[in-house]
Amino acid sequence: MTTAARAISTLLRSYLWDNPAALDQNLLQSLSAEQWLEVHQLALRQGVCAIVLDAIMSAEVAIPRPIKMRFISSTDTIEHKYHDKVQVAQKLEKVYSDNGIKLMILKGIGLAQLYPIPQHRPCSDIDIWLFGEQNRGDKLLSEKYNVRINEAHHHHTVFYINGVMIENHYDFIEQHSRSSKGAIESTLKHLSVEGTHPTVDIEGTPFYIPAPDLNALFLTMHSGAHFAAENISIRHLMDWAMFLKRYSGDIDREQLLHSADKFGFRPFLECINSACISYLGMPEQLTVCTMSDRCTVERAVEDVLQYKSREIPSNFFAGWAFRIRRRFANLWKQKMVFNDNHITAFIRSFLTHIIHPNRWRKE
Repeated sequence: MTTAARAISTLLRSYLWDNPAALDQNLLQSLSAEQWLEVHQLALRQGVCAIVLDAIMSAEVAIPRPIKMRFISSTDTIEHKYHDKVQVAQKLEKVYSDNGIKLMILKGIGLAQLYPIPQHRPCSDIDIWLFGEQNRGDKLLSEKYNVRINEAHHHHTVFYINGVMIENHYDFIEQHSRSSKGAIESTLKHLSVEGTHPTVDIEGTPFYIPAPDLNALFLTMHSGAHFAAENISIRHLMDWAMFLKRYSGDIDREQLLHSADKFGFRPFLECINSACISYLGMPEQLTVCTMSDRCTVERAVEDVLQYKSREIPSNFFAGWAFRIRRRFANLWKQKMVFNDNHITAFIRSFLTHIIHPNRWRKE
């Protein structure tokens, strides 16, 4: 683990759990200006820059002024983008509610409310669930407000309002590339109509968010899919840790573990819990299970720390060569998340990429 990664770890371990004893003062005081720059660059790439600045300020850690200004500038950008998304979400909620459509926020600004300072959790887009009225919601925006709806995706449509991308989910997860995903999606949809979902106030507007049991399964599968296909970041770990910090006591643990065993993602659930404990300092009692294989946990943490968004080559053959290399390189992670046959899954994934999404969509 690099010095920058260790610095971020000790800052987050102290700040997120209000635990000053977890702060490695000797490490932080020994950092050079160049090393603090590496801390900023890594935190920015990992989606935790503003939270790391909060930790620095909370612990009153002295850092070089030029680096501090970089942190402040990055945080200011994150805050502005957050508020842009909140304003769009508020407008969208009003349009839908005026037409009798309920809106649920998935991930993003909804999860941000679990953080000490919500606007410091970066949000790339807005993910929404319309309680089965996805088609009516898209038709309303298209016909009444002339919003262009992009249907070239496998589990949601995409549109833009004031430059902000919105993903309107008709499935919680993409379910066509693996046979096991269909059963997981059925469980998610069952949980979405079972019981009541809480609301959260976001800058004066109440939004529905998933009930704890739904969110526990959804967040696990969302991060698990990213982990298996490519990689996840420290922010993904923090999302899970902050969710457990708030809702651990509200989750039906037996139900989650039953799903984990049934659908084959128990190793990933154990691993992400253990990674949150080892890197973020999350209290072990918040978790439903942990992984005893420390080597795998350390490998997963190192994989998280190597997080980088990689562009798939636009050339057809180069693009598929890239996908195939990546798929086999990540086979160890796929086995932690999915229990279906990997050759069959590769063929299904290939077909999913070449067949138009509307051919797969289930009304």
